[in-house]
This record gives sequence, structure tokens and C-alpha cells, in this order.
Amino acid sequence: MIRIGFYTPTVMLSADLPDVSIFTDQDFVDFRLTSGGIVLLDERYYTYNGSATVADIASLIEQYMAGNPDLNFSEFIIEASAPDGSAASHSFRVIYCDRALGLYDPSQWLLENFLTLSAYRRIAPDTFFELQWFATDREPIAFFIYATYLDSDGNTATYRYVLSGNGMIQHGDGINREFVMLADVRAKIQAATKASTPPTLLSVTARCGERSLTLFVDPALADTLPFHYTNCFNVAEQLILPHATTHKIKADRSIAALGKSARFYNVTTAKEYEVQSAPLTSDECLQVEQMLTSPVVRIPWGTDSNLAETDFDAMLPILITDFTSELSDTDDKPNSVKFTWRFKDTRPKFNARYSPGIFDTHFQPPFS
Repeated sequence: MIRIGFYTPTVMLSADLPDVSIFTDQDFVDFRLTSGGIVLLDERYYTYNGSATVADIASLIEQYMAGNPDLNFSEFIIEASAPDGSAASHSFRVIYCDRALGLYDPSQWLLENFLTLSAYRRIAPDTFFELQWFATDREPIAFFIYATYLDSDGNTATYRYVLSGNGMIQHGDGINREFVMLADVRAKIQAATKASTPPTLLSVTARCGERSLTLFVDPALADTLPFHYTNCFNVAEQLILPHATTHKIKADRSIAALGKSARFYNVTTAKEYEVQSAPLTSDECLQVEQMLTSPVVRIPWGTDSNLAETDFDAMLPILITDFTSELSDTDDKPNSVKFTWRFKDTRPKFNARYSPGIFDTHFQPPFS
């Protein structure tokens, strides 16, 4: 006889996964945890008073899913077998979440929220945003864009359109995603209004069902380096905030004396970047807390790179080596954060810049 005690709702956040209890009259049980044919755990557990407990499978599941934005929703199978030939199994579905949200059954929260903790963000004028959400079977999946903008006369107006899924419903539970370029939003408004010039965006709100997220377009962020990271739901998220960066070169080297001269040996050179942020909004505090502890943080980098790079995997990975984060809920002073990061690659990096446009006409001898 064998029975698995493991209750889960239709879909579960990984942080809320309980321990697995196995009840049997045998001396031991063989336990196995798999996902997509990959074995995460395969061990023998000896029983005590008719039961055995497999503790903290959440850590194993999160290690398997972490860092891969395409693997934030998976199905898992637990199997238990006893020496007398009896066996039991149980399958369950998990959405990655490495924060305890206090949701006994997350289905209602997932119905009302995208897979992010921040409902408001600042964004640069010429960039993009990506959203993911968990959609249930037969749920309408129309994705709306509400854009507030200044027209050519300086008047504030709002334009609404369906980006995707117009009149469509979800077939089977799953994760949906949408990718929105602000340049496309401006082009859509310009075409609809037949304006001679693109409008100036003030804000963009994305909605799907009861889910909503608003992004305020801040021209001051136009040339600001964005940080891309996997948030607590293992979804790639972008954080653009005003900040000052200090470049620090470090050299670890020993000195060898050779007669009347000396030289360096065992030379190791490293470069770190110390970032001091400007005041943060409350939603940016939520983003910063996730970014500082994220398993994957990336930035666009290189002379030929684009600050509005959209391919998460094409960006260079960085390591946040130290940070000071003391975020307060008082009104005494604005919140800010200070952190130090370096590239995953140990070789120091510099941006080699081009020098175009020195002359506006062909060079002539009199110029010399």
C-alpha cells in the first residue's frame, strides 16, 4: 500500500509548493521527481511511523526553471514505489515564483495581473516592453493598447487599438506574451490620425482582460543604459532609471625582484562599475529588489549595440557583486539604491567609438 499526500490547486506558484508526504506500510519508498523526461530527484526514503517526507522540492524545481525565461510554466510528475510493488504518482503544474506572495490559490491573482509585481513603470521614448501572463482555457485574449500623446497642436489625446487576439479565446491553459515597440505605437497613431509627424507619447497602457500595466514615457531616459533581468516569475523585465556610474579599474599583481630591477607577475586586471541611482518610485523599488537578486542580469553593450536591443540572450550577462539597498516606506526622503556590477567575462571592456562627421565637406589642403 502506498499513497501520496500532496495537494495542489489547478496551478501553483513554486514558492508555495508544500512538502511531499508518502504514506505506506513498507520500510522504504523510492521517490522520483521529473519534468519533461528530465529527472530532478531520484532517491530512496525510509519510513518512520508509516510515512516519509520529501522536503523542499520547491528549491529543486526553481533551480531547474531559473534563468530561462521560456521555462516559467512547466508540468512536473512525482512517483513513489514500494518494495511490495505498489506505486502511486501525481502530476502538477507550476509557475515559477521565487517570492512568497501569500496566495493560497493564485488563480484569481493571475486573472487580474501580468507576470510582474510592478503596475507602473518609467520607460525611454525609443525602446520596447514585453509582458507575459497566465491565461486559462476559454479566456478572451484580446490585448489592448491605450496610448496618451501630444498631437501636432500640443493637445493631449488618447488612442486605443487591439494589438492582438481580437475576438480570440485561449485554448488550454498557458503563458502568453506580447512584445510592444514604442515606435510601432507612434506609427499606428500617426497612420490613424493622418498626422504629418509622429506624435509625442506621454504614456502607454497595456490591458488584457482585467490585467493592466501603465508605462510613462520619460524623455530624460533616452540615452540611459537599461538593465534587463529575470524577475520573480522568471520573466525578462527591463529597468531603466536615472543613475550615475563610476568606472573602477582593479589590478591584482605581485612583484618579483630580479637583481637590481623588479617586474610584475601574476597580473590580473578587472573592471567594476559602481551605480548610484536617482530617486526611485515605489514600483521601481519592487523592480530593483528583484534585479539585485536575480539569477540573470544582462545589458546591451558594444560600439555597434543598440540601447533598445530586444534579444535578451544577445545581451551580455553581468554579475551584481555588491549592493546597498535600504528601501523605506516613509516620506522622509526618496528611496535610492547603490550597487556594483561587473561583466561575467573577466577581460576589461571599453567602447571603441567611431568618429564620423568631422568634416562636412571633402578635405582640401587649405584646411591644414
